[in-house]
Amino acid sequence: MFLGDKGKSNKYENIRRNYDIIIDNEKMTIQKLSQNLGFYAVLPMGRTVETEVVYDTDKKLLTGSGLILRKKINKQRTYFSLVRISTLKGIEDREKKSFLGECEENDKPSDFPVQVADGINEIFNNLFTVNVVDIVKHCTPYIQIVNDANKYRIVSGTGYEVEIAFETLKVTDLRTKRKAEVRNFSMKMESDPNYTHEREHILDIIDRKCKELFFVNLNRFEIAEKAVFVPEPELDKDGKPIKKKSRKQIEAELKKREEEEQV
Repeated sequence: MFLGDKGKSNKYENIRRNYDIIIDNEKMTIQKLSQNLGFYAVLPMGRTVETEVVYDTDKKLLTGSGLILRKKINKQRTYFSLVRISTLKGIEDREKKSFLGECEENDKPSDFPVQVADGINEIFNNLFTVNVVDIVKHCTPYIQIVNDANKYRIVSGTGYEVEIAFETLKVTDLRTKRKAEVRNFSMKMESDPNYTHEREHILDIIDRKCKELFFVNLNRFEIAEKAVFVPEPELDKDGKPIKKKSRKQIEAELKKREEEEQV
């Protein structure tokens, strides 16, 4: 694991937004943006495939505290990073990211517990009162997201750029083996205040003209976790799972009740 490379630092944080795709027609959405953005160019960037693995303990001590420990794998490099999610409503303020370091594809956080724990403590101001090294040692793969995306770049006349992507998220809960596939439209925008007008203009066009997209205040991990979530079964007074009635059973009970009421 190479911790010396802290990545390219940005003066301004990136804002990321995700949208449900109600009508899945990529060509139509791109045409709407091109026609309505005015003096903005929508340029194709090609297709990318990236794998993201989120790690956690069996009791979800990290994700339950709003901290995502992940490994990202793409053609360029493989690296560990952290994301802290707050409960704030504003998407611009919900996430704080940190680059931990590059690694080999088969590396796990538990191979480098001290370095990862130092990163958590340093960046997130001692979020945990327990031994963070011990937590990292017990982290195992939790959710895997394979993101197959067609990317585009929106460029304004002033030079401001926004990256958009039509994504197919192939999600696997590595513990339950439950799988799901989600279509997602994402945006990545730099939060430079000098380009507030350009940013608001692009968002306004998407909100008003692209009704096939529906904004969700969730990040990619939250979308993935929701897709493979299995609700806990309802229990009766003896603690046994309550079997759900079939449609035929419900209809039969309703018919019987109606007949009893007529007597």
